[in-house]
Formats: sequence, C-alpha cells, structure tokens
Amino acid sequence: MLSVMAGNKKLNHYCIETHNLLKRFPLIKGYRDFLLHPLQKREVVALQGVNLQIKPGELFGLLGTNGAGKTTLLKILCTLVLPTSGRALVQGLDVTQAGQQIRRLIGYVISDERSFYWRLTGRQNLQFFAQLNNIPKPIAAKKIKALLDAVGLSSPDADRLFKDYSTGMRKKLAIARGLLTDPEIIIMDEPANGLDPLAANRLRTLIRELLVDQEHKTVVLATHDLHEAETLCDRIAILDQGQVKVTGTIADIKKANNPAKHYLIRVENGDALLNSLKEWLPIAATKHVNGMAVELEVTEQGKPITDIIEIIIGVGGKVSACYEKETRLAEVFHNLNIEYSEFWS
Repeated sequence: MLSVMAGNKKLNHYCIETHNLLKRFPLIKGYRDFLLHPLQKREVVALQGVNLQIKPGELFGLLGTNGAGKTTLLKILCTLVLPTSGRALVQGLDVTQAGQQIRRLIGYVISDERSFYWRLTGRQNLQFFAQLNNIPKPIAAKKIKALLDAVGLSSPDADRLFKDYSTGMRKKLAIARGLLTDPEIIIMDEPANGLDPLAANRLRTLIRELLVDQEHKTVVLATHDLHEAETLCDRIAILDQGQVKVTGTIADIKKANNPAKHYLIRVENGDALLNSLKEWLPIAATKHVNGMAVELEVTEQGKPITDIIEIIIGVGGKVSACYEKETRLAEVFHNLNIEYSEFWS
C-alpha cells in the first residue's frame, strides 16, 4: 500500500484498496445432495482475485451485469460481508479488523425497502437513524431538512408514511439516509435504478456536482447503465463473473480495447463511387444519406485519415464532412466477450 508520513498521521495514497480479494458463498444443498454427498461442500465464487485502488475524492464506477459481483464487493467494503481471503482496506483500515471504525467513514446507499420502517414517515425514519448514529437532535433536525430538500423530498412528501412512497421516493430517502452522517466515502448500489428520467438526472447532478466536485467526497457507484457511467465516473472497473476485466478512465479503456481509429466520412456523390471506394479503402460500414450522399465508416489501419481522404478525392469523390467516431462502451463489452444485452447503450 502506497502511503506517506505527515507528522504522526499516516496518509494513504488510496482511499480504498483490495488485494487478491476472494469471496465464496456456500450453496444450499437439496435433499438429494444431503443423502448422496453429506460431506461434500458446494460453493459459488462471487469474487475472484479482485485488485482495485480508488483515489480520495474520485467517482469510481463498478460496471457489470447482474451477478458480476458488484454488490458483494460493495458489501465487503461496508463490512457487511467478510471476504473469504485477500484484503480490503478503507482509509488504511482492514475490513476484517476495524469494522466499527470503517462504518463511521462510510455512507451506504441501498434502496432495500425492508431496511426502512413502513409505518413511519420519511422524516421519522431519518430521525430514527440519526439517533442510532448519536447525532444530537438540534443538529439532526437541520441536517434532515437539508437532505430532504436536496433529494427532492420536502414537505408534504417528507411527512407521508414510507409505505405510501413510490419507488422513486424510496430511492431518494435511501440516498438521504446514506448522507446523514456526512461520510467521507459514499457507496451507492444502482441508486438511479427505478427512477424516472428527470429524477435520475437530478440525482446524477447531486452526485457529481455536490458530493464529488464541491464536497470532494469519494463515491463508489455500482451501475449497469453505460450512459450513467460515461457521464459521471472519473474511472471505472468492469467486472465479469467475479473478476476485474479492466480498470481505468473510460477514454483509456476505449482506446486500449479498440486502438484503431474509426472515422465517418460523408461523400456527396458516394453512391456512384461506392464500388471503387471499397477496392481502395478499409470500409467497415456504409449508410446512404439523401440519395447520392453516402456516409462511410472507415478504419485507420496503416493509412492515416489524410491519405484516406486523398484517395476519395482522387477517384472523384466530393467530401463534405469527416469526423472521428467515438467508441461506445457497449463495444468494449463486446471486445471483452461480456454479454451486455442488459446494458443501456
């Protein structure tokens, strides 16, 4: 672990670290298994050799399909689940040895409805959790009001019973609860899932602009929304079957997984020249636009884009537009052989 000494305090270079993290869960046996193999243990591997480093003040995204291991990893970081082997450190504290200290540092945003009291109002729920965290009543009242306003649950919604809340309102209350102790680290498990588009955009603005940019909090966000990851995250890790396939900035990941540049070139008289162009150019796809105009997708493989344009002009093509095609995250999943049909691309 990288660290420096400042006075008597040890400052960690990383806010969160995992080293060869492994988590296995026992499978529940059926009667047949008990009778035929009473001593045989059956397990499922949820995490396998996970190594991550998350910097203070960054918004780090965990991407993966359902069952990839995202929630298990978050629960280990929150000390709700212990690893089978390996290490997980939060601000230099080991999750297996300093659970109480770590829980004071972390706000866990989970929308599990069973964790709220259905016959209390939203405000009363927050008051209850404030008491559990020993927040003095005068301070708690101000903080609860500010949080309810921030997530869009002001009166009269704040004073309605939780059982009458919509899915979106319950999500908002879960976010308010996660921020109640003003934690240094906020861990969110698909917080925008189930929200309408307007509420989801407001939540993303709250996360990016208020929590990260203004308050410099560290946010770990598990999501399977590719657009959400691209617009919010500083860096991401892609998980598949409990393993980290790739980690880094989205730009670096796209470049590493699709190094050849792709360009879209619009040729106004391209329909008549299409056969000739295919003989000379690495054309990946074509799209007819307004009759004679053709949009070509070309790959810069050995030929720079200037040479490609010269070839088009040389055979009589009239180029009206040329721009680089951005690689989509869905293409990265495809290149990594990960099924991404559940993802929003």
